[in-house]
Amino acid sequence: PMEVGSIARVMTNLLAPGKNKMKEYFKPLFSSLKIELKQLNSVLGRHLCHALETQMMIEQCYSWLDELEVDGKPANDFKYPKSGEGIGLTEAPRGALGHWLKIKDYKISSYQCVVPTTWNCSPRDDKGTPGPVEKALEGTPIANPEHPLEAGRVVRSFDPCLACAIH
Repeated sequence: PMEVGSIARVMTNLLAPGKNKMKEYFKPLFSSLKIELKQLNSVLGRHLCHALETQMMIEQCYSWLDELEVDGKPANDFKYPKSGEGIGLTEAPRGALGHWLKIKDYKISSYQCVVPTTWNCSPRDDKGTPGPVEKALEGTPIANPEHPLEAGRVVRSFDPCLACAIH
């Protein structure tokens, strides 16, 4: 089991050798909040990572807008193939996202995707290791078992798209 999403990207950058933009954003945060890196592995930590990644993306958008050629030609022309297959792997706001596609006679003959919620809400593996959401819920104090608000807060900090999880 592997957690994906903003906290995974942030942790990867913060633990990477050398300088990077993520370290520049988080250094003042650690100082002002008097927290350590390991404390990011929490509900509040996930929300902080979502917020700071959003801030970084907004700032990056200005650079991308400067690169935009209004009324420019498309970057690539393409034709639909009669047959073929392809893989698309990317990072979405919620985390790692993969798509696998096969085309036969100009039609999609096979399609599969693994979405971030599949990673974060995964069941235990064959060694009994809990998935990220289950692990985060372990030991969570619940004030009122009839209304377990705390459990809901933990789960929502992963930003699950449960409608997508039906894939």
